[in-house]
Amino acid sequence: MNRREKMLAAAVLLLVVAFVGRSLYGRYQRALDSRTTEVIEAQKQLFAVNEKLIQGRAAVRQLREWQARSLPEDREKALTLYKSWLLEKAKEAGLDVNDINPASRPSASTSYTSIGYQIKASGSLPAVAAMLYEFYRSPQLHQVTKLNLNRPQGGSKIEVSLDVEALSLPGAEATEKLPEGESNRLKLASLDDYKKTLTERDLVNVYTPPRPPRPPVAERSKPPAPPKFDEAEQAHFTAAVGPLGALEAWINVRTTGETLHLAAGDELKVGALAGKVVSIDNRSMVYETEGKQFRVALGESLRKGKELAPDGTTAGEKPAETPES
Repeated sequence: MNRREKMLAAAVLLLVVAFVGRSLYGRYQRALDSRTTEVIEAQKQLFAVNEKLIQGRAAVRQLREWQARSLPEDREKALTLYKSWLLEKAKEAGLDVNDINPASRPSASTSYTSIGYQIKASGSLPAVAAMLYEFYRSPQLHQVTKLNLNRPQGGSKIEVSLDVEALSLPGAEATEKLPEGESNRLKLASLDDYKKTLTERDLVNVYTPPRPPRPPVAERSKPPAPPKFDEAEQAHFTAAVGPLGALEAWINVRTTGETLHLAAGDELKVGALAGKVVSIDNRSMVYETEGKQFRVALGESLRKGKELAPDGTTAGEKPAETPES
C-alpha cells in the first residue's frame, strides 16, 4: 500500500471507531436514563406508601382516642348508664327534670352505634349554663343536637328542651361505667365565667337593639372658590411686524379681542402677567417677569413660554407658572 492508501485506510478506521464508540455511548446513555427513571418512579411509590402508612397510624391513634371516650359497646348498658349520668348532672346543675325519653338515632354505619335522649326540664339560666358546662367538660363522645329555651309569660323559670346524642364504638375501653376525666373543648376557664357571660344577656326575650346614636350634624362648609382665571393663558403671540431691528410683537388677547402692539423694552401687562418685552425676532419673542426670562414661539400663549437660562439658552420644557395671588 502506498502512503495515500495508508492514510485513506487510517481515516476509514477512525470513522468506524468513532461510529462504534458513539453507538456504544448512546446505548449506555439510554440504559442510564431508563435506570434513573426507574429509580425516580420507585422513590415516588415509596413516598406514597410512607404517606399512607403515616395516615394509617394517625387513623389508629384517632380510633384509640375515640374508643377511650366511647360509651360501653353494650347498647343496653350504655343507655342505662348515660341516662343516669344525664339525670345526675341535671340535678347537680339545679334543673328540675320533668321527662326524659330515648330518642331514635338511626345510623347506616356499622362502625358505631348512636343513642339519644330528649330531656324536658325547667330552671334558671345559670342552671342551664351549669348543665351545659358539665356536659361539654366530660370526655364522652356526645353532643347537643337541639336546645330550646322558653320563659312563659309571668313565669320565673325557663322551660328547657334538650336533645342529646352519644356514640358507642366497637372495642370501647369502658365496659361497666362511662368514661371519666375532662375534655379540653371549653374555651373559658370556669363555670362562673360562663354564668357571667350568659346572665349578662337576655337569651329568652326577643332582642331589641338600642337605637343608634344620631350622627353629629356637620357644619356646612362653604364651597371652595373657583380658581382665578388668568387672561395671560389666552394671550397669544400672533405676529412680528416691522423692519428688522424695530419689530413689534402683536399679542392677541382672545378673552377681550384686543391686540397689543409692543416693541422691545415696552411694559407687558396681561391678566396676572406683568413684565416687559426683552427682544423680538420673526419666530419668537422674549419677555421678562419676576426676574426670569421666557421665550414664546410664534402662535403660542404667553404662559407657554419656556424659561431661559442666564446664557440665553432654553433651560427646560417647563412653561411659565402662574404666580400665586
